[in-house]
Amino acid sequence: MKPDDSSLTASEYAAIHRAATDLLNKASAWDRLPTPVPDLLGAAKLRVAPMSAFDPRQLLRHAREFGERAASLVRSAIDKVRGIFDVHEDLIHIDTTVVESKQNFLKLHEAGHKHIPHQSRLFRWIQDCDKSLSPDVSDQFEREANIFASVVLFQDGRFAEMAADSAFSIRVPLALSKKFGASAYASMREYVRRNDRACAVIVLNPVEVCSLLGMRSEVRRAELSPLFQKRFGELKLPDHIDRLSPLAEFIPLAGKRMSRPGTLRLEDKNGDVVEFIAEGFATPFNSFILIHATAELRKPIIVPFPSSRIVRLVPQQRR
Repeated sequence: MKPDDSSLTASEYAAIHRAATDLLNKASAWDRLPTPVPDLLGAAKLRVAPMSAFDPRQLLRHAREFGERAASLVRSAIDKVRGIFDVHEDLIHIDTTVVESKQNFLKLHEAGHKHIPHQSRLFRWIQDCDKSLSPDVSDQFEREANIFASVVLFQDGRFAEMAADSAFSIRVPLALSKKFGASAYASMREYVRRNDRACAVIVLNPVEVCSLLGMRSEVRRAELSPLFQKRFGELKLPDHIDRLSPLAEFIPLAGKRMSRPGTLRLEDKNGDVVEFIAEGFATPFNSFILIHATAELRKPIIVPFPSSRIVRLVPQQRR
């Protein structure tokens, strides 16, 4: 499973939230759908590079000016990222080979590096002094920029407010993704992150054919709602799901986009077993399994501290 990419403390989140809503205000972007990314970049005084560093022609030009070794270093660096913020030129470079909805998030992520005050100051300082960020600071900045992009793209609570008008379903974030100009991936995570139900989404990489088990899908990450975390703790998952996993039936196969809803059971921190509804959806890039508790779980819960209990799937008895 990939490392955490968006967790912040309450005080850190408050600072990023201020910066994000400030940009929404400057661009007069509230309640404009899809979220007007060009206007937001304009308000941040950023431009998208006319020829991205990701463009092969740009790499060729770099090789001619600085040598093939320098171009190889640039190529190696951009293989690991999809967006770049050029501090002194106020330019952002975006990998245009990814779908447009993903590009929107990338542009706002890079805008975060410019518009989050402490990041912008530090980036200019280290570039002037030919320094580099430490791995810990770099990781922190990336998580902050991810949260910034989410708050801006989904207009803070607007996405959640619109989602609350419909019954809980995997179709809700998919429909709203088109309204906001967001990817299914970002929308699924936002749907769960701000939901008041006990729910979670498990994000998987595309299914691979496995000669031994028939199919295999690597677990990318899981997003848990606040109530889910409070009641069930962390959801411990295997590195991959195969046909022997109780979650396998919820992964759409054979070109299907959605799986039939089904049930599974989870054990909470107190050892109580709770029934969940699970639904699956697949894109060419990811599969998603969205789960939510069938019963309302909003009563106050007292959790012993410290607690090392984790959620575990409870095998269902065959009838």
